[in-house]
Amino acid sequence: MKVRADQLEQQLKKNFAPLYIISGDDVLLCQEAADSIRKAAQKHQIDERLRFVADAQFDWQEVINENQSLSLFSSRRLFDIQIDKMGEKHSKALAQLGQSLSEDNTILLTLPKIDARTQKAKWFTQLESQGAFVQVWPIDANRLPAWVQQRAQSLNLSLSREAASIICERGEGNLLALSQELEKLALLHGQGAQIDAEKIIESVADSSRYSIYDLSDRILMGKTKEAMHCLNQLLGEGVEPSIILWLFNRETQTLANLLQSMQSSSFRQACQSEKIWDKRVPFYESAMSRHNKVTLPYIQNYLALMDKSIKGLEGPDNATGFRNLVMMFCGFKPVVTELDIPA
Repeated sequence: MKVRADQLEQQLKKNFAPLYIISGDDVLLCQEAADSIRKAAQKHQIDERLRFVADAQFDWQEVINENQSLSLFSSRRLFDIQIDKMGEKHSKALAQLGQSLSEDNTILLTLPKIDARTQKAKWFTQLESQGAFVQVWPIDANRLPAWVQQRAQSLNLSLSREAASIICERGEGNLLALSQELEKLALLHGQGAQIDAEKIIESVADSSRYSIYDLSDRILMGKTKEAMHCLNQLLGEGVEPSIILWLFNRETQTLANLLQSMQSSSFRQACQSEKIWDKRVPFYESAMSRHNKVTLPYIQNYLALMDKSIKGLEGPDNATGFRNLVMMFCGFKPVVTELDIPA
Protein backbone atom coordinates (compact mmCIF):
# COMPACT_ATOMS: atom_id res chain seq x y z
CA MET A 1 0.00 0.00 0.00
CA LYS A 2 1.04 3.58 -0.62
CA VAL A 3 1.42 5.91 2.37
CA ARG A 4 2.14 9.63 2.10
CA ALA A 5 5.01 10.86 4.24
CA ASP A 6 2.64 13.09 6.24
CA GLN A 7 0.39 10.05 6.90
CA LEU A 8 3.17 7.78 8.12
CA GLU A 9 2.88 8.57 11.85
CA GLN A 10 -0.84 7.84 11.76
CA GLN A 11 -0.29 4.57 9.87
CA LEU A 12 2.37 3.43 12.34
CA LYS A 13 -0.06 3.91 15.24
CA LYS A 14 -2.76 1.87 13.50
CA ASN A 15 -0.72 -1.00 12.13
CA PHE A 16 2.98 -1.84 12.05
CA ALA A 17 3.66 -3.44 8.66
CA PRO A 18 6.18 -6.25 8.10
CA LEU A 19 7.92 -4.22 5.39
CA TYR A 20 8.46 -0.52 4.67
CA ILE A 21 9.90 1.07 1.53
CA ILE A 22 11.04 4.70 1.69
CA SER A 23 11.93 6.38 -1.58
CA GLY A 24 12.75 9.98 -2.46
CA ASP A 25 15.36 12.61 -3.23
CA ASP A 26 15.31 14.66 -0.04
CA VAL A 27 17.78 13.32 2.52
CA LEU A 28 16.16 14.92 5.58
CA LEU A 29 12.57 13.82 4.86
CA CYS A 30 13.67 10.26 4.02
CA GLN A 31 15.83 10.15 7.15
CA GLU A 32 12.99 11.33 9.37
CA ALA A 33 10.54 8.85 7.85
CA ALA A 34 13.04 6.05 8.57
CA ASP A 35 13.54 7.34 12.13
CA SER A 36 9.77 7.20 12.72
CA ILE A 37 9.70 3.56 11.61
CA ARG A 38 12.69 2.68 13.82
CA LYS A 39 10.98 4.25 16.87
CA ALA A 40 7.76 2.39 16.10
CA ALA A 41 9.73 -0.85 15.84
CA GLN A 42 11.03 -0.37 19.39
CA LYS A 43 7.48 0.16 20.65
CA HIS A 44 6.62 -3.22 19.11
CA GLN A 45 9.42 -4.92 21.09
CA ILE A 46 11.78 -5.09 18.10
CA ASP A 47 15.02 -4.41 19.92
CA GLU A 48 17.61 -5.87 17.55
CA ARG A 49 18.48 -3.81 14.48
CA LEU A 50 20.64 -5.12 11.64
CA ARG A 51 22.06 -2.31 9.49
CA PHE A 52 23.10 -2.86 5.86
CA VAL A 53 24.36 -0.35 3.26
CA ALA A 54 24.13 -1.99 -0.16
CA ASP A 55 26.64 -0.70 -2.69
CA ALA A 56 27.68 -2.29 -6.01
CA GLN A 57 29.89 -4.87 -4.23
CA PHE A 58 27.37 -5.73 -1.52
CA ASP A 59 26.84 -9.44 -0.76
CA TRP A 60 23.08 -9.93 -0.49
CA GLN A 61 23.49 -13.54 0.62
CA GLU A 62 24.32 -12.27 4.11
CA VAL A 63 20.91 -10.58 4.32
CA ILE A 64 19.09 -13.61 2.89
CA ASN A 65 20.83 -15.94 5.36
CA GLU A 66 20.16 -13.67 8.33
CA ASN A 67 16.51 -13.33 7.36
CA GLN A 68 16.12 -17.10 7.36
CA SER A 69 18.02 -17.68 10.61
CA LEU A 70 16.90 -17.25 14.21
CA SER A 71 18.30 -14.46 16.37
CA LEU A 72 20.31 -15.33 19.46
CA PHE A 73 19.39 -12.08 21.20
CA SER A 74 15.85 -11.12 20.24
CA SER A 75 12.69 -12.79 19.03
CA ARG A 76 12.07 -9.99 16.51
CA ARG A 77 14.53 -8.02 14.41
CA LEU A 78 14.56 -4.95 12.15
CA PHE A 79 16.51 -5.30 8.89
CA ASP A 80 17.48 -1.70 8.07
CA ILE A 81 18.74 -1.70 4.46
CA GLN A 82 19.88 1.40 2.55
CA ILE A 83 20.48 1.39 -1.21
CA ASP A 84 21.89 4.61 -2.72
CA LYS A 85 21.76 3.46 -6.35
CA MET A 86 19.48 0.79 -7.74
CA GLY A 87 20.74 -1.87 -10.15
CA GLU A 88 19.76 -5.28 -11.46
CA LYS A 89 21.75 -7.00 -8.73
CA HIS A 90 19.78 -5.21 -6.01
CA SER A 91 16.36 -5.70 -7.64
CA LYS A 92 16.97 -9.45 -8.03
CA ALA A 93 18.03 -9.74 -4.39
CA LEU A 94 14.98 -7.77 -3.23
CA ALA A 95 12.72 -10.05 -5.26
CA GLN A 96 14.26 -13.03 -3.48
CA LEU A 97 13.93 -11.30 -0.11
CA GLY A 98 10.27 -10.58 -0.81
CA GLN A 99 9.61 -14.29 -1.27
CA SER A 100 11.02 -15.21 2.13
CA LEU A 101 9.65 -12.63 4.57
CA SER A 102 9.53 -13.86 8.16
CA GLU A 103 6.95 -13.00 10.80
CA ASP A 104 9.82 -12.44 13.22
CA ASN A 105 11.52 -9.80 11.05
CA THR A 106 10.57 -6.37 9.74
CA ILE A 107 12.28 -4.99 6.65
CA LEU A 108 13.01 -1.27 6.26
CA LEU A 109 14.25 -0.37 2.77
CA THR A 110 15.53 3.13 2.07
CA LEU A 111 15.89 3.57 -1.68
CA PRO A 112 16.73 6.42 -4.04
CA LYS A 113 13.85 8.01 -5.96
CA ILE A 114 11.90 5.25 -7.72
CA ASP A 115 10.36 6.18 -11.07
CA ALA A 116 6.95 5.05 -12.33
CA ARG A 117 8.44 2.30 -14.48
CA THR A 118 10.28 0.73 -11.55
CA GLN A 119 7.14 0.92 -9.41
CA LYS A 120 5.44 -1.35 -11.96
CA ALA A 121 8.25 -3.92 -11.91
CA LYS A 122 7.31 -7.34 -10.54
CA TRP A 123 9.81 -7.27 -7.68
CA PHE A 124 8.58 -3.86 -6.51
CA THR A 125 4.85 -4.60 -6.70
CA GLN A 126 5.50 -7.83 -4.79
CA LEU A 127 7.22 -5.95 -1.98
CA GLU A 128 4.66 -3.14 -1.91
CA SER A 129 1.79 -5.64 -1.63
CA GLN A 130 3.35 -7.02 1.56
CA GLY A 131 3.97 -3.69 3.29
CA ALA A 132 3.91 0.07 2.93
CA PHE A 133 5.52 2.27 0.29
CA VAL A 134 6.35 5.75 1.58
CA GLN A 135 7.10 7.98 -1.41
CA VAL A 136 8.79 11.18 -0.24
CA TRP A 137 8.14 14.17 -2.46
CA PRO A 138 10.17 17.41 -2.33
CA ILE A 139 8.42 20.38 -0.77
CA ASP A 140 7.26 22.91 -3.34
CA ALA A 141 9.05 26.28 -3.17
CA ASN A 142 5.74 28.06 -2.49
CA ARG A 143 5.07 25.82 0.52
CA LEU A 144 8.60 25.94 1.87
CA PRO A 145 8.26 29.05 4.12
CA ALA A 146 5.22 27.46 5.81
CA TRP A 147 7.24 24.25 6.33
CA VAL A 148 10.06 26.28 7.90
CA GLN A 149 7.57 28.04 10.22
CA GLN A 150 6.11 24.69 11.32
CA ARG A 151 9.60 23.33 11.85
CA ALA A 152 10.50 26.38 13.95
CA GLN A 153 7.37 25.86 16.03
CA SER A 154 8.49 22.32 16.85
CA LEU A 155 11.69 23.89 18.24
CA ASN A 156 9.60 26.35 20.29
CA LEU A 157 10.49 29.28 18.03
CA SER A 158 8.06 31.78 16.59
CA LEU A 159 9.18 32.69 13.07
CA SER A 160 7.63 35.43 10.96
CA ARG A 161 6.70 34.66 7.35
CA GLU A 162 9.32 37.16 6.11
CA ALA A 163 12.02 35.60 8.31
CA ALA A 164 11.07 32.15 7.01
CA SER A 165 11.37 33.40 3.42
CA ILE A 166 14.87 34.77 4.07
CA ILE A 167 15.97 31.45 5.58
CA CYS A 168 14.54 29.62 2.55
CA GLU A 169 16.54 31.83 0.19
CA ARG A 170 19.74 31.15 2.12
CA GLY A 171 19.09 27.42 2.23
CA GLU A 172 18.18 27.24 -1.47
CA GLY A 173 15.60 24.54 -0.83
CA ASN A 174 17.99 22.19 1.00
CA LEU A 175 15.80 20.95 3.86
CA LEU A 176 18.73 19.59 5.84
CA ALA A 177 20.47 22.98 5.69
CA LEU A 178 17.21 24.75 6.61
CA SER A 179 16.69 22.47 9.59
CA GLN A 180 20.25 23.09 10.80
CA GLU A 181 19.76 26.85 10.43
CA LEU A 182 16.67 26.69 12.66
CA GLU A 183 18.55 24.65 15.28
CA LYS A 184 21.26 27.32 15.33
CA LEU A 185 18.61 30.01 15.87
CA ALA A 186 17.13 28.01 18.75
CA LEU A 187 20.55 27.78 20.40
CA LEU A 188 21.31 31.45 19.77
CA HIS A 189 18.01 32.97 20.90
CA GLY A 190 16.62 30.33 23.26
CA GLN A 191 13.24 28.65 23.49
CA GLY A 192 10.15 30.78 23.03
CA ALA A 193 12.04 33.43 21.04
CA GLN A 194 10.24 35.40 18.37
CA ILE A 195 12.36 35.62 15.24
CA ASP A 196 11.66 38.32 12.69
CA ALA A 197 13.44 39.28 9.46
CA GLU A 198 15.60 41.83 11.28
CA LYS A 199 17.04 39.19 13.63
CA ILE A 200 17.80 36.89 10.71
CA ILE A 201 19.65 39.66 8.87
CA GLU A 202 21.55 40.59 12.05
CA SER A 203 22.67 37.00 12.61
CA VAL A 204 23.90 36.85 9.02
CA ALA A 205 25.71 40.19 9.32
CA ASP A 206 27.32 39.15 12.61
CA SER A 207 29.06 36.25 10.91
CA SER A 208 32.17 37.32 9.02
CA ARG A 209 33.10 33.75 8.13
CA TYR A 210 32.56 32.45 4.63
CA SER A 211 30.40 29.41 3.98
CA ILE A 212 30.93 26.82 1.26
CA TYR A 213 27.89 28.31 -0.47
CA ASP A 214 29.79 31.58 -0.86
CA LEU A 215 32.47 29.56 -2.63
CA SER A 216 29.77 28.00 -4.82
CA ASP A 217 28.53 31.42 -5.97
CA ARG A 218 32.02 32.59 -6.87
CA ILE A 219 33.16 29.54 -8.82
CA LEU A 220 29.92 29.36 -10.78
CA MET A 221 30.16 33.04 -11.72
CA GLY A 222 33.83 32.64 -12.67
CA LYS A 223 35.07 35.20 -10.12
CA THR A 224 38.54 33.73 -9.79
CA LYS A 225 40.12 36.19 -7.35
CA GLU A 226 37.12 36.25 -5.01
CA ALA A 227 36.78 32.45 -5.18
CA MET A 228 40.46 32.00 -4.27
CA HIS A 229 40.08 34.37 -1.31
CA CYS A 230 36.97 32.50 -0.13
CA LEU A 231 38.73 29.12 -0.49
CA ASN A 232 41.75 30.33 1.49
CA GLN A 233 39.45 31.55 4.26
CA LEU A 234 37.61 28.23 4.41
CA LEU A 235 40.87 26.28 4.55
CA GLY A 236 42.24 28.67 7.18
CA GLU A 237 39.13 28.19 9.33
CA GLY A 238 39.63 24.44 9.27
CA VAL A 239 36.63 23.48 7.15
CA GLU A 240 36.87 19.75 6.43
CA PRO A 241 38.36 19.03 2.97
CA SER A 242 35.63 16.41 2.41
CA ILE A 243 32.99 19.14 2.73
CA ILE A 244 34.72 21.38 0.19
CA LEU A 245 35.14 18.39 -2.11
CA TRP A 246 31.42 17.63 -1.72
CA LEU A 247 30.62 21.14 -2.96
CA PHE A 248 32.81 20.81 -6.06
CA ASN A 249 31.32 17.38 -6.74
CA ARG A 250 27.78 18.71 -6.40
CA GLU A 251 28.28 21.64 -8.74
CA THR A 252 30.18 19.53 -11.30
CA GLN A 253 27.43 16.91 -11.34
CA THR A 254 24.75 19.60 -11.69
CA LEU A 255 26.57 21.11 -14.68
CA ALA A 256 26.99 17.65 -16.23
CA ASN A 257 23.27 16.98 -15.76
CA LEU A 258 22.40 20.32 -17.35
CA LEU A 259 24.66 19.59 -20.31
CA GLN A 260 22.96 16.22 -20.79
CA SER A 261 19.45 17.68 -20.52
CA MET A 262 20.26 20.47 -22.97
CA GLN A 263 20.68 17.92 -25.74
CA SER A 264 16.89 17.63 -25.88
CA SER A 265 15.62 20.75 -24.12
CA SER A 266 16.39 24.42 -23.52
CA PHE A 267 18.67 25.65 -20.75
CA ARG A 268 15.69 26.92 -18.74
CA GLN A 269 13.89 23.60 -19.05
CA ALA A 270 17.08 21.81 -17.99
CA CYS A 271 17.26 24.03 -14.90
CA GLN A 272 13.67 23.20 -14.04
CA SER A 273 14.35 19.48 -14.33
CA GLU A 274 17.31 19.93 -11.94
CA LYS A 275 15.07 21.91 -9.54
CA ILE A 276 17.37 24.94 -9.66
CA TRP A 277 15.80 27.96 -8.00
CA ASP A 278 15.11 30.94 -10.28
CA LYS A 279 17.56 33.20 -8.50
CA ARG A 280 20.30 30.57 -8.99
CA VAL A 281 19.74 30.17 -12.74
CA PRO A 282 22.14 33.04 -13.71
CA PHE A 283 24.94 31.35 -11.72
CA TYR A 284 24.62 28.13 -13.69
CA GLU A 285 24.12 30.03 -16.95
CA SER A 286 27.47 31.72 -16.35
CA ALA A 287 29.19 28.41 -15.57
CA MET A 288 27.70 26.69 -18.63
CA SER A 289 29.17 29.40 -20.85
CA ARG A 290 32.64 28.17 -19.81
CA HIS A 291 32.12 24.40 -19.72
CA ASN A 292 31.39 21.63 -22.18
CA LYS A 293 31.70 17.87 -22.73
CA VAL A 294 35.51 18.17 -22.60
CA THR A 295 36.05 20.34 -19.52
CA LEU A 296 33.53 18.66 -17.22
CA PRO A 297 34.91 15.10 -17.54
CA TYR A 298 38.40 16.50 -16.86
CA ILE A 299 37.12 18.15 -13.68
CA GLN A 300 35.34 14.94 -12.67
CA ASN A 301 38.56 12.96 -13.09
CA TYR A 302 40.43 15.52 -11.02
CA LEU A 303 37.78 15.31 -8.31
CA ALA A 304 38.31 11.53 -8.19
CA LEU A 305 42.02 12.20 -7.73
CA MET A 306 41.29 14.64 -4.91
CA ASP A 307 39.02 12.10 -3.25
CA LYS A 308 41.91 9.62 -3.18
CA SER A 309 44.24 12.27 -1.80
CA ILE A 310 41.85 13.18 1.03
CA LYS A 311 41.61 9.49 1.92
CA GLY A 312 45.40 9.34 2.29
CA LEU A 313 46.28 7.90 -1.11
CA GLU A 314 48.40 9.51 -3.83
CA GLY A 315 47.34 12.86 -5.20
CA PRO A 316 47.78 16.63 -4.83
CA ASP A 317 47.82 18.26 -1.41
CA ASN A 318 44.46 19.75 -0.45
CA ALA A 319 45.30 23.43 -0.91
CA THR A 320 46.91 22.94 -4.35
CA GLY A 321 44.17 20.61 -5.51
CA PHE A 322 41.31 22.90 -4.50
CA ARG A 323 43.03 25.91 -6.06
CA ASN A 324 43.36 23.96 -9.30
CA LEU A 325 39.63 23.18 -9.13
CA VAL A 326 38.81 26.87 -8.63
CA MET A 327 40.89 27.67 -11.73
CA MET A 328 39.13 24.96 -13.73
CA PHE A 329 35.66 26.12 -12.69
CA CYS A 330 36.52 29.70 -13.56
CA GLY A 331 37.66 28.65 -17.03
CA PHE A 332 41.45 28.66 -16.58
CA LYS A 333 42.78 25.14 -16.95
CA PRO A 334 46.13 24.83 -15.14
CA VAL A 335 49.08 24.36 -17.49
CA VAL A 336 49.55 20.86 -16.12
CA THR A 337 48.02 18.77 -13.35
CA GLU A 338 48.64 15.31 -11.98
CA LEU A 339 46.21 13.99 -14.58
CA ASP A 340 48.52 15.08 -17.40
CA ILE A 341 51.62 13.38 -16.00
CA PRO A 342 52.15 9.81 -17.33
CA ALA A 343 52.14 7.17 -14.59
